[in-house]
Amino acid sequence: METYNQIQKRFVVFLDIMGFKDRVARSSPENLYSELTEFNKDITNIINSSKKIDTHELSQLSGKSDIALISGRENVNNIILAQFSDSIVLFSNDNSKESLLAISNVARQIMISAINRDKPIPLKGALAEGEITCDMPKQLFFGQALIDAYLLEENVQYYGIVVHHTAEKSVINLNEKIFKDSLVPLKSGKINHYELVWYNDSAFDIKSGLDRIRLSVSDSPRKYVDNTNSIISSYNDAQTSHTM
Repeated sequence: METYNQIQKRFVVFLDIMGFKDRVARSSPENLYSELTEFNKDITNIINSSKKIDTHELSQLSGKSDIALISGRENVNNIILAQFSDSIVLFSNDNSKESLLAISNVARQIMISAINRDKPIPLKGALAEGEITCDMPKQLFFGQALIDAYLLEENVQYYGIVVHHTAEKSVINLNEKIFKDSLVPLKSGKINHYELVWYNDSAFDIKSGLDRIRLSVSDSPRKYVDNTNSIISSYNDAQTSHTM
């Protein structure tokens, strides 16, 4: 049996539930508990449907939806989930190409599941790479990569997952279409970063989810809806121009 290393170079995806304070204020504790429990169940199901990824399968699995994980412990892909309050954090077992693809597909499916709910759960996040300590029995997680992902996520201003520079080389070397170099909206302005293309084959359903979010917010929160629509439109325009 493979020995699990608590201290290891890994990929980490930090996701934040947008508008969580307003959700707490406007929902009963019972309803909010039910919503989050169902969402956690969806995340677990995404994870549990996973299979072992081999190097030769990378191109075949890119863009598919059969990656998964288990809350609080390893699964066959060695992806770890830590969830608390309005934060969802995914950790890979190492920084291999297989692990990058696995964690990216898990994150992608979580984004789709969240936006397609009757009452959407808008998420934004970041992906980083570096040495992280994961002590699963003690639920103890720390490392610079976790801080990097958290700090970049704080600056993201659309519903998407942006790649921190620590993981950019790995993303480029992965050479898969699940990442795209884009002008992404950050607090400091639109800046080129690689982002996870989580919306490529569910654009219609995602648009419906964005419309439902729009009807639930006013003022500055709507910029996240506008920015996400803009990102998706730019992607679709680029795809159309390539096929002409």
